[in-house]
Amino acid sequence: MHRTKFERLKDDLIGEAVLSILKENGPITFSSLAARLLVMARAETNPERKDALIAAENEVRERITGVSQDRGRVIGDYDVSRVRSMLHHEPHHSPNKKH
Repeated sequence: MHRTKFERLKDDLIGEAVLSILKENGPITFSSLAARLLVMARAETNPERKDALIAAENEVRERITGVSQDRGRVIGDYDVSRVRSMLHHEPHHSPNKKH
């Protein structure tokens, strides 16, 4: 998979946030992670890192609320449009059936 420099930075910063929560023996939840990313973003002076922290915090908040800014986009490992089509109850054909 080809990931951009920004996406890799965002993932690294999420990892940093998780590690900082763990060092404090705090619970690792989407809410605690989003809050930590926000604190980190407010303290960050590097514009590229600040943008990545804000984007990471927004991504985590989307997971909390279940609302994405772009509903056709891939969220996690799941393509939302594909999942919707899988939820429709269509009859499955038996692989042993001869036509």
